[in-house]
Amino acid sequence: MSPCRFARRTALLALVAALAACSRGPVPESRPAFYQRLDQTGGAVDPASSLSMINLYRSNKGAAPLVWDPALARVAQGQADRMAAADKVHSVEEARLAADLAAAGISHKSFLANFSAGYRTFAEAFSGWRESKTHEATMAAPRATRIGLATAQAPQSKYKIFWTLVVVEPK
Repeated sequence: MSPCRFARRTALLALVAALAACSRGPVPESRPAFYQRLDQTGGAVDPASSLSMINLYRSNKGAAPLVWDPALARVAQGQADRMAAADKVHSVEEARLAADLAAAGISHKSFLANFSAGYRTFAEAFSGWRESKTHEATMAAPRATRIGLATAQAPQSKYKIFWTLVVVEPK
């Protein structure tokens, strides 16, 4: 094969490859679940990635890992929903969380909770909680063994999203 013919064939193959690559369309953006926007309709906390991030943090602090508790997540969802409906982050006293835990049949020796709003992603919430002495104590609670976490969207609110994290120490 002559050098000119080889060059033309190589150029043609390169052009075909380039056109084929263009026809596939854009490559979808892929980012970890904890960076997904949850303040938009349909967003929900990813239990696996959230728990993993909190447990890594706890490990670095010498605390045992937490276990995801679906019943606690339902209690957290109820709390987040009430805050979103009221368009207000409630205090621990306003939450009456002990009554919710009892109604859900969740026995505990102690519990802690984080109530917050406005964080668009779990990564933002985690960073904010880590910087708050009270919220950090909840994430790092040394005797806690179970966790529930939930969000509720409120599109008309200035916050757009409300968060509840609950940890319990068993009896």
